[in-house]
Amino acid sequence: MNNEQLLQIMAMMNPEMAPVLGLLQESIASNNDQKPKRKPSAYNRRYAAAYRRIKKKHTLKNGNMAKGWTGKRGHKRIVKMAHAEAKKGGRKK
Repeated sequence: MNNEQLLQIMAMMNPEMAPVLGLLQESIASNNDQKPKRKPSAYNRRYAAAYRRIKKKHTLKNGNMAKGWTGKRGHKRIVKMAHAEAKKGGRKK
C-alpha cells in the first residue's frame, strides 16, 4: 500500500481531516520532484580512488584494519593521504 492509498483511506474514515490530508498529499508529491544528481568532479573521482586504494592497502585479510590504522585516527590518516595523492594528480603509471 503506497502513501496515496493510505491517505485516501484515512480521508474516508475521517471526512473532517480530508482537506489536511489533501495538503499533505500535495507536499509529498512536490518532494518527489528532486534535482538530478550532479556528476562527480575529476578531483572527487581521484580522491575516491586514492581513498579506496590506501584503505585496501591497510586492511587485513579478515577485514579488520591493520594495527595503527583503526578507529578515527586511522580514518583521518587515510583521508589525509588520499587528499594529498588526489591533489598531486593521482597515481601515475
